[in-house]
Amino acid sequence: MKKFIFPLLLINAVIVYGQKPAPKDNDRVKSGFGVSVVQVQPQFPGGADSLQSFMKANMTYPAQAKLNHIQGRVYAGFMVDRKGKIKDIRILSGVNEELDNEAIRVLKLMPDWTPGSAGGSAVDVQYILPVDFILPKDMK
Repeated sequence: MKKFIFPLLLINAVIVYGQKPAPKDNDRVKSGFGVSVVQVQPQFPGGADSLQSFMKANMTYPAQAKLNHIQGRVYAGFMVDRKGKIKDIRILSGVNEELDNEAIRVLKLMPDWTPGSAGGSAVDVQYILPVDFILPKDMK
């Protein structure tokens, strides 16, 4: 029995002392590819409900898409920079050209966001936003 206790204690000591200390709050946390991990995500002014209200108020369903009963979800990607500005808008997964262009148009109208942060300082953050185009039930 004593033969098993000593190796177990030795392994336990190696495991406990071999671990790296946790990063301090002001240290940058790195992901596996050398990219900083965002600790605080960027946010639309007023939060998710305000974002939804903004999209609804500013989005116009394209007439041709409405006539052809085209609907779906457009995935738009963009960068929220350190100052909260929206940059590099692109369609990651589109439905059709009209709906894709409308999503881009509305994203360009957005006010500045609250930027994301890592280690207490503002950082550029990639953001993906799904934009839903749903026809009213009486149009289907």
